Amino acid sequence: MSVALEYKNGEFVKGATRGNGQVGEDITDNLKTINNIPKKLKENVDIIVRGEVFISKKDFDELNEKQDEDNKFANARNLAAGSLRQLDSSITATRPLDIYIFNVQKSETIEFKSHYESLVYLEKLGFNVNPIKVLCNNIDEAIKEVENIGNTREEIPFGIDGAVIKIDDLKLREELGTNFKSPKWAIAYKYPPEQKE
Repeated sequence: MSVALEYKNGEFVKGATRGNGQVGEDITDNLKTINNIPKKLKENVDIIVRGEVFISKKDFDELNEKQDEDNKFANARNLAAGSLRQLDSSITATRPLDIYIFNVQKSETIEFKSHYESLVYLEKLGFNVNPIKVLCNNIDEAIKEVENIGNTREEIPFGIDGAVIKIDDLKLREELGTNFKSPKWAIAYKYPPEQKE
């Protein structure tokens, strides 16, 4: 589930669901229960970041082993989303939620030239950034990497259904703009659904 985290002077002050892209549901108390969300950054900056809350495959399987047959969870994605929407944050705290930060949404004081540069900075601040990020020099390299991720997705410790190719140059992103619902500078490639017995 995609969330936004707001920091003032390096302190975590608010977190929300993506909602309609402009206004989301305040889930600050529930997000505070996730260990990989820093309460204090390594620099005193004002910044809003976006991330994806998830439950790893291993943690999901272990949690489901503890459930009786009638109360097993259907999938990790729905469990993560449901856990963040709990009215009681003590219930959220019992779920093995994790997060990867993938974007700087807003910063008044820091300017970046590229998306990859911003990801490196987010790691420096203390955020858990998705380790599967590859800077490609051209579309052929990007397509090859999407194929590589698809071929190795069973080995990835969290569930994925696709990969996203993004324009790295932030000025070029501005020029390209967005459609009604999505940016013109990014495209998601969806893998075929996994099939199991």
